[in-house]
Amino acid sequence: MGIKGKLLNSFFLIILSLIISGIFFVSINYIILSKYIALNNNMVSEYRLIDGVSALLFSYDKIIKSPNDISERDNLKKIHKEILSLLDNLDQSIVNYESRVAFNGLKNTIEGIFLDIEIGVKGLDSGDYLEAVNRQTEVYDKKDFIKDNSVNLILKELKYSKDLQIEIAKIKNVSQAIAILLMFLIVFFCVWYAFSFSSKFVAPLVNLSNLAQAVKKGDFNVKIDSNILKENDEVSFLANSFDSMIVQIKNDIEKLQKYNLEIKDSRDKLEEEKQKLQKYLNVAGVIVLIFDRHNNVFLINRKGKDIFGIEASEIIGEDWVSKYVSEKDQEKTKSTLSSIFNNNTQVEAFENVIIAKDGKSKNIVWRFSFLENKEGQVQAVLATGADITELIEAKATIGQLKELDKLKNEVLNIATHELKTPLVSIIGLSEVMKNNPQTIPTEYQNYISIINKEGSKLANLIKTMLTVNRNEVSKILVNKEKFDLISLIKSFKGSLDILVKKTDSKVVFSFDSDQLLMESDKAKISQVVYNLVDNAIKYGLPKQTITISSINLKNNYVRIEIKNEGKGIPKSIQKNLFLKFSQLEPSLSRSQDGMGLGLYICKQTIDALGGEIGVESEPNQGAKFYFTLPLISK
Repeated sequence: MGIKGKLLNSFFLIILSLIISGIFFVSINYIILSKYIALNNNMVSEYRLIDGVSALLFSYDKIIKSPNDISERDNLKKIHKEILSLLDNLDQSIVNYESRVAFNGLKNTIEGIFLDIEIGVKGLDSGDYLEAVNRQTEVYDKKDFIKDNSVNLILKELKYSKDLQIEIAKIKNVSQAIAILLMFLIVFFCVWYAFSFSSKFVAPLVNLSNLAQAVKKGDFNVKIDSNILKENDEVSFLANSFDSMIVQIKNDIEKLQKYNLEIKDSRDKLEEEKQKLQKYLNVAGVIVLIFDRHNNVFLINRKGKDIFGIEASEIIGEDWVSKYVSEKDQEKTKSTLSSIFNNNTQVEAFENVIIAKDGKSKNIVWRFSFLENKEGQVQAVLATGADITELIEAKATIGQLKELDKLKNEVLNIATHELKTPLVSIIGLSEVMKNNPQTIPTEYQNYISIINKEGSKLANLIKTMLTVNRNEVSKILVNKEKFDLISLIKSFKGSLDILVKKTDSKVVFSFDSDQLLMESDKAKISQVVYNLVDNAIKYGLPKQTITISSINLKNNYVRIEIKNEGKGIPKSIQKNLFLKFSQLEPSLSRSQDGMGLGLYICKQTIDALGGEIGVESEPNQGAKFYFTLPLISK
């Protein structure tokens, strides 16, 4: 027989003796009993809520392991809906103030878990597995808080239950007083029955309260009296739920410990791969930095530590621009890096001055490349830098041509020995890692590809410098053959389209002849056209039209013109454009890119082919680069 039935039987005996008093007594007790039943229902819902949260976390774990499991995602939504229903019921039924405060804290934490799981699932859908794992860790960090708050809430409800008991005791005293006035025998019976009821009802609750206190302190080996569990009433149901909760919590703790070990193993593996990457980068003879949009460094190689004169711990997590870049170059550096993150641009040959730990200034030439996620958002910047302090100091003291030649040779020695040898290792090692993606965490695979790509670009830069040197020390070798210039230019239209695609621009042809026969070097002419188109992209407007046209000259020469749309080039700058290491003003370019060798090489090439090269430009009317070449005499 349940508690409600026992109470009704006692009330029936009293009503037989004193109807009016009995009605009052039954009414009061019914109200309190309803509160108690509602309280019991609340505690049952609270235990179900704990079970639901555990099931939610377990389902999320399975989704992380099997992101494409649709059935598990549906199960996750079902559990989420059930938990919301329990929260709504508890929100409407909890009337005790202290219990309400405890419940609000529990509800907010559970809603936080909902949000973390939602973000984690979105991270899985977008391929950001690291974000999903991080959210998993945050969820399990909140689980202990939920456990403690749940136990605390139950304790508040049990305390409220004791308050109800006090109210029941008051009613008992009133009934005793009434019974004494009417019949001593009824009073004796009521006292006896109340004592018996208290022994079966209050004692189990007190026992459960003591057990709850023990669980709160971390003791999960508590035992509930088997006699209580065998009873067929609400207290027995509460005791059985409490016992199930203890078993579930113990199982969850074991699972949590297991998952913590797995997470630790994952973190150890990530750290191991990071150390491998660090080892590969340490062989590079240039500075390597990787930092976020706040300029906070999370990777630096050995060369970088040597140049800065620091240990890794002194720069990791720090804003390297504010801490190590000279004050006069900080604003320029921050502006350039901001443009990279906001406009997805890359910058070559950016120079600034850093202040090493020992206070010495060092001139560094940087190349900045951006690292993207799958959505095309810039997450970090890969910076490679070379220390040119000694070169600048040498250049400032050199006044004669012979000494300038010596400086040039020193630059080439650095390019061929200090850069080329470790660069081969970087490209080779990154190629091996790129071809074995199963050995590299997903979040690092994009970085390896970018390192390989940028290494190849740096190798091409070294090749360009060597080409310039060879052109200067000896006459350019020309491999002549007969061909049609119009067909040649049209043949690499596809390559030019790929080149201009990055700015949403286009290339159009406008030739005044169907055929231009000449005897010259096809490869070198192709290189000149390619370089001039690339130059037109850099110093033109986005989404522009680049026109390649031809004009037949009277002296059996042809003039090839490449025109862009942009601000134009001032007259004061035009005369120096084809000199070595000459660049346009940064304000005229969409990105400060290159070392100023492209146009110099073009001039050397055209001169060797027996032609001329030049530029024509007016303000706000773009720029027109042209070159002339001899045709086959008719």
